[in-house]
Amino acid sequence: GCGVGRFCQAAYALGWDVTGTDVSALAIATGRKFARFPMRVETVEELIDQGDRFEVVTAFEVLEHLSAPVEFLSRVRQLLRPGGHAFCTVPNWHSAVVRTTSRPDWIPPIHLLFFTGAALHRTAELSGLDSVTTGVIWSDPMPSRLGSRARWVARRILRRPREPLGLWVRARRAA
Repeated sequence: GCGVGRFCQAAYALGWDVTGTDVSALAIATGRKFARFPMRVETVEELIDQGDRFEVVTAFEVLEHLSAPVEFLSRVRQLLRPGGHAFCTVPNWHSAVVRTTSRPDWIPPIHLLFFTGAALHRTAELSGLDSVTTGVIWSDPMPSRLGSRARWVARRILRRPREPLGLWVRARRAA
């Protein structure tokens, strides 16, 4: 789920050997215009069948779109070399923004699942991944509306709490 490859670009710039994959042909076509690394339209199953194995597999904002996230992470585990790492992010159900959103791209049928930290941790464990750790992604993006921006600036100046918008999970395939 590399999308147009923004994270791949950053990793490549830091010297990583990168391959971006996504099921969206449009995302890959867009990303290829700027990428100096391979970007392919492929599924996890196709990568496994080809024998591809990786030190790190990332899936940012993917699991919430799937009806079977445990099975997906089990396949990600198969893609990892022994000792390799998986890193995923999802929206945080404990975030008021996530729970009360009316954004059409954040509600069913686009987002099928919603995760708490405990649920994300258990999902990774059930997939067979080891050394599972999870955490919160704190966010405070600047709003697009002017009135909301003024409140945002005041909140930042007063150092009020940010929103726990996302969750992350890091896990390993046993060596």
